[in-house]
Amino acid sequence: MPEFATSLARAKVDKLMQPALIRVIDNIRKQLDQATWQGRYEEELIWPEGTTPEQKQEYAALQKLLHGVPPEEHDRVADLMSQLPQPSPLYTLRLNHADQADRTVDIWALCYQVCAVAYDENSTAAIEADDSLFDELGEVDWRVLDDKTKALIEAIFSDLPS
Repeated sequence: MPEFATSLARAKVDKLMQPALIRVIDNIRKQLDQATWQGRYEEELIWPEGTTPEQKQEYAALQKLLHGVPPEEHDRVADLMSQLPQPSPLYTLRLNHADQADRTVDIWALCYQVCAVAYDENSTAAIEADDSLFDELGEVDWRVLDDKTKALIEAIFSDLPS
């Protein structure tokens, strides 16, 4: 997770992340419908340092159980999971084309690029929220969010060799 310049910047980015994720995924789908490249999503869990294989297995078993338990058991299983080390999900899009090397796109980095000003996943600089994504009342400006997301995704696909 990136470092934020202020707690207000973090709150603004947090407010934008879910709508940004939805728009990133939707725009990727639209680009894949037109592209000669194929794409598939992958998820990897990044575990805190020192997490044992047994803890990872227990977490996975509880997570699987969580999806099938009756509502009255849900909180108990969730509480057991919360006592274990918590992984951070890494979501990527793997793009491939017949004669080209695969390309990997970090979905969270794309979302931060949408939500922040000049976000660079390789930089250690603290990020600021993109205030242009909010209207004068401080609500999300959906049109601006849509436009920025669409431009970002189109740029990624236009940079791919044909």
